[in-house]
Amino acid sequence: MPTPWRVERQNLTQLVDGLDGRLLLAIGVASGAEARQLHHSLHELATHGEVPDYVGGVAVFVSGYLTAASHGLPDLGYVLRSEIARQTDVIEQATWLAALDTGGQALPIGVDIDTGYGGEPSAVLFTCRQVHKQGAQYVQLEDQAGISKSCGHMAGARGTGKQIVSSDEMVEARLRPAVAYAASQDDLLVMARTDALACEGFAAALARAQRYAEAGARLIFVEAPESTEQLEQIPRELAGTRTLAVANMIEGSPKTPYRSPEQLHRLGYGIGLYPIGSLLAGRAAQEHYYRRLGRGENAMPAAGDAPERGFDDFNRVIGRSQTEAWNRLFRG
Repeated sequence: MPTPWRVERQNLTQLVDGLDGRLLLAIGVASGAEARQLHHSLHELATHGEVPDYVGGVAVFVSGYLTAASHGLPDLGYVLRSEIARQTDVIEQATWLAALDTGGQALPIGVDIDTGYGGEPSAVLFTCRQVHKQGAQYVQLEDQAGISKSCGHMAGARGTGKQIVSSDEMVEARLRPAVAYAASQDDLLVMARTDALACEGFAAALARAQRYAEAGARLIFVEAPESTEQLEQIPRELAGTRTLAVANMIEGSPKTPYRSPEQLHRLGYGIGLYPIGSLLAGRAAQEHYYRRLGRGENAMPAAGDAPERGFDDFNRVIGRSQTEAWNRLFRG
């Protein structure tokens, strides 16, 4: 059994620097159980040589949308700094335990910090420190206005469109403190997201992306491109910068054409962000299970009646055998 003090976590900055044209996958998880399942699933794929060469790594993403959804709330500014910091801590511990269980390295963690949770640079700086202390290796910071922002694929907190701050405000009050804090660490990057496409058009969004890259963001995220042409143009526009282009893929979104990781790699993206698909997949399975029970039917087929994917296996994934082994080890 690997000893707990020997577990290492992949350094995201080093991973990004060594991608060499490959794609980094950032995958959202809504709980510690999902984080552990993600690690075990990836470990099995790697063990059997099933991870394609164009995938240069995987990061776990702490999503504001998923964190709000875990409270039964929409992504409309209800989640604040304390919830995101706590969720980051939960995911950090889960990924650490999963790595201990498999004997591999823990996955790096990215964290959605929305607009920084405050109107002044000090608030952004404090937020960066809080989530970094809990394990974040990149922070995602956006240019929507105020705390009552919305998911990038939704039409603003009032349903009538988004509001964004000026590019000056984004750079001076949000990116500069975030980049300054990240520069003082050896394992933190800044992802800058612009929602300008929905408010000011595609050309304005590209101009902001360039400016945010110049301000020091290593990862650039133009939210919600509305056509195949826009999706293809973004990485071309950023090709001359030191940044990686981020594509945000929402399963079933009415905004952006959906592309697989392989397709994003071919388009020239450096990061494929899949933030909420695990929640949507889980909801579909849960709805099937609940309906079977509600009709008085046998729910075993909906719960996974294959022995290798049943109750005992889930207990293994979330660490039951690991905990028992620790107790035997230290009690003699």
